[in-house]
Amino acid sequence: MSAMTDNRRVGHLPALTEADLNESQTQLWNDITEGPRGAAPWMVKDGALTGPFNAWLQIPHIGRAFAAAGEQLRFSSSLDAITRELVILTVGAHWKSEFEFWAHAGVARSAGMSEKLIAAIESGSEAAVRSATSDATHGQIFSAVSALVEHGVIPEEELSRLVDIVDEPTAVEIVALAGYYTLVSFTLNTFAVPLPDGEHTRFS
Repeated sequence: MSAMTDNRRVGHLPALTEADLNESQTQLWNDITEGPRGAAPWMVKDGALTGPFNAWLQIPHIGRAFAAAGEQLRFSSSLDAITRELVILTVGAHWKSEFEFWAHAGVARSAGMSEKLIAAIESGSEAAVRSATSDATHGQIFSAVSALVEHGVIPEEELSRLVDIVDEPTAVEIVALAGYYTLVSFTLNTFAVPLPDGEHTRFS
């Protein structure tokens, strides 16, 4: 029985299975499940996509653009994996996005990020982040991204410090990455996408 008729939901939205999809939705489903993200063991649960993707299936013409942008930012990034995940986790922690932080904490661990640094990012404390890593670049990027999500802008002096340790194209990429994962956080939080069974919440 399809999700549209059995009333199953992913958070606040109907759980769309492959049997429910129109042509445009099927294209998006295939983009996600056959691309590099599709290897995640949590990607499909009970026949429906998890994360932000079930929501994006509701608007496949826009969802495909979202998914394509995310694939480029994550899998074609100029940032090393730990730095990329630091940005994503900083955004997830700021917006208290349970699913985003849980999913990307796992990615960060696989990339070699320490549990101490993951916990420090979760705390939102710049001092804790700087104490948890020997790489001063991580502390500066955390500071810049925290300012961005808090105020909607990286102040000029903060931006200057960031550009001093990365370069201008990398600073642009960091802003784009933070913006994209803010979109992901808003999607996950608004539609109450649940954590997998057995996982504990961090922010509530």
